[in-house]
Amino acid sequence: MGYEKRKDQQDRSTVNVELTSSPERSLIHATDSSRYIVFFTRVQHTAAAAVQPERLPLELALVLDRSGSMHGTKLQTAKQAVFSVLDRLTPRDTVSLVAFDNQIETIQSPAQVTPQLKSQLREKLFTLEARASTALHQGWLTGCNSLANTASEAGTQALKRCFLLTDGLANVGMTDPEQIASASASMREQSAISTSTFGIGTDYNELLLGPMAVAGGGQFHHLRSPEEIINTFVGELGELLSVAALQVRMEVETSQGTELDLISPYWLKSARDNPLRRIISIGDLQSSEERPIVVRCTFPAQHEDAEPQIIRARVLWRADNAEHASDWQEIRFSYASQDACAGEARDPQVMKLVAQHEADRARREAVASSHRGDYLGAQNALNVAIHSMSMYASSSSEVAAEQSSLEDLAGQMFRAPMPSEMSKEIYYNQQRRSRNSRDYRQPSQPPTPPEPPKPDDN
Repeated sequence: MGYEKRKDQQDRSTVNVELTSSPERSLIHATDSSRYIVFFTRVQHTAAAAVQPERLPLELALVLDRSGSMHGTKLQTAKQAVFSVLDRLTPRDTVSLVAFDNQIETIQSPAQVTPQLKSQLREKLFTLEARASTALHQGWLTGCNSLANTASEAGTQALKRCFLLTDGLANVGMTDPEQIASASASMREQSAISTSTFGIGTDYNELLLGPMAVAGGGQFHHLRSPEEIINTFVGELGELLSVAALQVRMEVETSQGTELDLISPYWLKSARDNPLRRIISIGDLQSSEERPIVVRCTFPAQHEDAEPQIIRARVLWRADNAEHASDWQEIRFSYASQDACAGEARDPQVMKLVAQHEADRARREAVASSHRGDYLGAQNALNVAIHSMSMYASSSSEVAAEQSSLEDLAGQMFRAPMPSEMSKEIYYNQQRRSRNSRDYRQPSQPPTPPEPPKPDDN
């Protein structure tokens, strides 16, 4: 009954999330039973929207690291970033502000963003100084909890997001990256609060902030200098102000014995009521935004005359203060002879995206291995991806370029740690590319003025 209600609401919604799918090939064999699928989610306004809908109210928690390493330019620029964000908010929005070192200070509980509040926050931030160590988890949790306690006006929905800015390692309270990422996922699932993380410099842990943002449905940003704080804060805020579909996630259902491997950097879990159904959390999406999600399915070994394997998928989201779901769609894979499988051509556009996402995952794994001092493991992660691409690299110059890039990186990984700045830049760029996100670190260029009309020769 609940699903029929969502479908009826979908018909009246002004926002629709489309789901399409493209498998690399559709034939499988007992000795060749792994196939990639690229799913695409895209947000569109439906015919029900006579005019462009008004943006959602924003409930924003700003959580700033004020530990000793933030002293000087970093903290001053972070304050300026807060001011730049406030300048772009209106009384429709609410904001809270938390600062943390080894202690947590709520500088501002959630309040309407009025001119008076902006002035008060400037005064409060003026006296904020860097000190002590880093209770990152507790600072983030305090900011999120401030949003969890807010209540939107009746009949409206608000977009809730936490911005976490830090330049250091979590060293007070909960510090385990996996536990913190799981907490970020729980906050998103239970309270609809997403988290974006902003790491500045070379001392923070990208293996904490990256997964934390993925689990929280937000974005991870690597800031190379204090000057990039403002550009990135304002850039992500601009995305939030144009969000159309909230809490977008995809459900993928397989048959018994089929293994599902998520290649793209999203949060994956099994459905509580159905172990054959997996949920991929995509996050909040802007109007017309498209995200590719790459998965690999490995089917059970069967004879050529066995029943086809079917993958079912749908996408769910929130819009117009209601839950919506697309229709289920099916992707069919048929068992065939080994010769027939070998003769079936791969979809070149699918394989281009597969190569990108596989290469990006290999880089993530190489960074993680390098952090542990396992340089051979880092090299091996890259070499596995290189070998996989060799089967189809000759058919695409883009795939060949990915393979060559991994070979160059593997050559640098032998018995040497990856430099901190290099590992952070690699981790940031691969996650940003695979999630189809923008790099806001540099100020946006002004639009090129149109050329003057040419004189009419007639």
